[in-house]
Amino acid sequence: MISLEEGIIKKFKEIVTSDFPDFYNYSNPLEMGLWVLWIAKDKLGIKKLTSEQIALVIRDVKEISIDAKSINNSFSPAKGKIHSYRENGEVYFEIMKPGKDHLLSLIRRGSVEAFYFEPGKKYSTKKMLSRGILEDLKGKLKIVDPYCGERTLDILRDVKNKTIEFLTRVENLSEKEKNRFLRELQDFKSECPTVEFRNYPHTDIHDRYVISENSLVILGHSLKDLGSKESFVIVLNKESSKNIVEALIENFNRRWKQASAL
Repeated sequence: MISLEEGIIKKFKEIVTSDFPDFYNYSNPLEMGLWVLWIAKDKLGIKKLTSEQIALVIRDVKEISIDAKSINNSFSPAKGKIHSYRENGEVYFEIMKPGKDHLLSLIRRGSVEAFYFEPGKKYSTKKMLSRGILEDLKGKLKIVDPYCGERTLDILRDVKNKTIEFLTRVENLSEKEKNRFLRELQDFKSECPTVEFRNYPHTDIHDRYVISENSLVILGHSLKDLGSKESFVIVLNKESSKNIVEALIENFNRRWKQASAL
């Protein structure tokens, strides 16, 4: 029988965290511990962890030597960033919004820029994404997003004078959503001829990202869902993530050739 700790380690090893800040951006126990709590809460649905469980993830998954005492000491002055619980003689920690904001603020100081989107603000999110992020990107945009909708088209319509290659998978949609999207897409293409959509036939696209001449943009949710729930967008300078971008471009071009026009 798998223990609780073994189950947590297994989940952390399997989960894809490319839509979150890179763990290795952080080098001290506070930020590393907050990162683990953030992934546990928002990706795995595990609301709280003990300091020993946090240290175990950092040691066994991220291969950084750390102990529970270091986590406890770093969390002591971190009031507001975490909430602590005492249950059955154990102390558990849960990350709070100021903790997430703290991690994102550290990234903004380097070659990475992060944008946080509050839930329930679809209009302002749409404007920020189209005019504050996508329009600033240079050259042709290669976009991967396995889930599309009418709102996807609304966002792209506001991105002026851009050539866009958009790779998606309409089989991921319900029949009703698929038919509505394809119907709206025909009208969209007549107004936006520089945007090309293709449907990828296989199931191996999961992440959502945009590649441009100067940046890699990682999306926390599909374009159609940004603003409907808590999310964020991370913009990386292409030079600082050159190896990742080159691999993504190679994958994109291969999949683009296998995809069919919509």
